[in-house]
Formats: sequence, structure tokens, C-alpha cells
Amino acid sequence: MSFKSDRETQELLLQKEKYFKTPYIGRHGWVSIQNPDREDWDELTSLIQEGYLRAAPKRMVKKWNELNTK
Repeated sequence: MSFKSDRETQELLLQKEKYFKTPYIGRHGWVSIQNPDREDWDELTSLIQEGYLRAAPKRMVKKWNELNTK
């Protein structure tokens, strides 16, 4: 599983053994994890949401923000 992050988050995650820089696009902030454990999903949920908001088209981000601020 791969997701986009900012550089700071990427560096923090790469310090953990289970995360690695995504091949080819890791230089753009993408991070991967293979076979996450059950306890990883709380952290992954927020990282995936953040990654979506970084990579999605602006109109989709606007719509997501509208739906989640009510």
C-alpha cells in the first residue's frame, strides 16, 4: 500500500522499519508499507486520508472538506 505524504512525515515514517520509500515516486513524498498489522490501521487511516487530500484534484478536496466540516 502506498500513499503520498509531506517530506517531514516521510522522513519520520522511514525511520520505522515497516515503511519504505515507494520505488520511482518516493522522491516525491510517497511512502509504502507491505502487509500492515492490525495495530497499524489507526495510524494508516489518517495517513491515507492525508495522502488522498495531497494527491486528489482540488475540486475533490473541496468537496471532501465540505462533507467533513459539517
